[in-house]
Amino acid sequence: MRPIASEQDPIQYPLNELLGTQAHVRLLRVMSNEVEGPLTASDVAKRAGLTVPGAQKALEKLLRSGFISRVGGGRKHQYEIRRTDRLMQITVGLFQAEKNRHEQLLAVIKKEINNLTPPPQAVWIQAAPRKIGEPLMLGLLHESLYLTKCVRQLRDGLHQIEKDFDLTIELEGYTKADIPDLDPVGVTALFGVLPTTSYDTSRQRAQEPLTHQEKDHQLKVLSQKLAEILEKDASLVRRAKYHIDRLLKEDQGTATRDLIEWRDILDHFSIQRLARFLTSTSERANRLRQSNPFFAILNAAERAQMIDSLENKNDTRSA
Repeated sequence: MRPIASEQDPIQYPLNELLGTQAHVRLLRVMSNEVEGPLTASDVAKRAGLTVPGAQKALEKLLRSGFISRVGGGRKHQYEIRRTDRLMQITVGLFQAEKNRHEQLLAVIKKEINNLTPPPQAVWIQAAPRKIGEPLMLGLLHESLYLTKCVRQLRDGLHQIEKDFDLTIELEGYTKADIPDLDPVGVTALFGVLPTTSYDTSRQRAQEPLTHQEKDHQLKVLSQKLAEILEKDASLVRRAKYHIDRLLKEDQGTATRDLIEWRDILDHFSIQRLARFLTSTSERANRLRQSNPFFAILNAAERAQMIDSLENKNDTRSA
């Protein structure tokens, strides 16, 4: 049995074609908000979480519909959305509104976390919902003496957020003795430092704190990898600017000065100059490396690349 009783005019109802499948929505989201410039089918498939054949099929359909265009030739075809199309401009705005809504959700959750007394050691998103109706799972780490009180206080604060966003939020409290193994790529930190040494698996097993020298070395290794990613994807600059602007709308205390300085750098440095600055050993670069906004805006795939870059470096202790 056909699910559609009658066909509709694609000129009058172009959104049927534009947003007709989840693959279309994922591709358009990536091309609208996550990158600047054209992408190959394999690149957009990786970013959208699709197979390459599936992405190619969806791209060809969107191409025929006129919502995206093809650039380049030969085997290196690239695709980009037609930003001159009025409907595409509105679609880009729709994806931006989607992103803003998610960031607003995280912001109000963080506000409730900041109200906790005594403050927890860490709070993180333990599992995001995969389907509508599934809960958002949070984890909270605290000393056993304060854990029950802190979990109850945060649950009370989350009630209004659940109502405003029509979302179920579940909260699990942990002490260091019963903390689960956390994949640093799969979780999102909301407060404090995750109860793992995120970028050094050998240290995780040993449960040894990093020295100041080792932490500084890790930041330098990560900054080098970040510079390489930045030169391939300039959209990171736009995402970092947006992140800083959102932070500056709230009181960031002593961090405000560094955030303003980073914003000025992002406005005036070319990509090449910015990449050099990220790996510089100058006093200014060393000082601002601690508040680097790019680390906060990386997606799961980009964080995985960063982690791989550290795990492939076996010289952390000898730096």
